Amino acid sequence: MTTGNDQAAGARPTRRLFRSIRDILFENTADTPAQVSSNVISNTVGVVPAASDVDAARGVLRAAIEAQLGAGIREFSLQNEALSDVLPDVTVRRQAALRVLALKGTTREHLCAELEQALGTLTAQGDSFARKLHDRREALGANRQSSLQRCTEETTAAEQTSARLRTELDAQRALISEAQARLEQELAAAETSLAELGLREQAFQRAFQEVEGEYVALKTQLSRESL
Repeated sequence: MTTGNDQAAGARPTRRLFRSIRDILFENTADTPAQVSSNVISNTVGVVPAASDVDAARGVLRAAIEAQLGAGIREFSLQNEALSDVLPDVTVRRQAALRVLALKGTTREHLCAELEQALGTLTAQGDSFARKLHDRREALGANRQSSLQRCTEETTAAEQTSARLRTELDAQRALISEAQARLEQELAAAETSLAELGLREQAFQRAFQEVEGEYVALKTQLSRESL
């Protein structure tokens, strides 16, 4: 997928080519920087796009521009290419091509008008891409914000549930502690009662044996006396 840097990278070499041709046509030797639309300048710094993406973007841009090139610029390109072997100097070669076109009735102004039209197409392509890029970034930003909000809401709900569960767990642990304390008290009370019951049993057994012994002894005495 191409990026904003890819489109801008493909556009710059093509624009430089058109500017150099236009400067020759106008015989402009001043080094005046070109005005580039701010819409096609990427905010990404220090990121190098993939060469394949740059090539793809360049191909799209060139195809769009070449479709808008007039007959004059096409003829100029053919003449310039035909003279490349005999005139290696670029400036001399282009001036010669201009003279050939002038003989055919094609003026510098006409060529410049065609170049301006082509540059307008390039600018339109850049602006169109910038709008699409802006819309995509807006959509991604909205999705990001939505994801952050959803995550915040879910996290808050989970934290509230966790706090409620901790409170309930603490309450259950308190109930367990109370039950264990109550059990220990009841077991201690039962042990005390059992100990007291044992002592009462021993007292009863001793008293029983004493009383029983007395009556047995008395019975024995009475039986002997009657004899």
